[in-house]
Amino acid sequence: MATPLLYGDLLYVIRWNGILNVYEARTGNRAYQQRLGQGATAFTASPVASGGHIYFATEDGDVYVVKAGPTFELVATNKLGAAMLATPAISDGRLFIRTKDEILAFGQQ
Repeated sequence: MATPLLYGDLLYVIRWNGILNVYEARTGNRAYQQRLGQGATAFTASPVASGGHIYFATEDGDVYVVKAGPTFELVATNKLGAAMLATPAISDGRLFIRTKDEILAFGQQ
């Protein structure tokens, strides 16, 4: 359900079950495949990118941060503990996440 994300020379495609495929945009060759999470939650929000990182939000309230590039590197797993269905937004160096009950903003002031 999530929209693929083109960031730099790579295309990031997350399936609903957390399988992340990353492809070289010019050739279509797969750079890597990796599962985010344990396959028990859905990834319906589209990924967003900023500052060399890709952000993947789950319906269960986890946000996975992956370093952009041709090899997999999980930077962080942030457990917000609130249902998320909407795609996060990035503006002015801040990451905005809408949960079921709140809008959260992360970043420097």
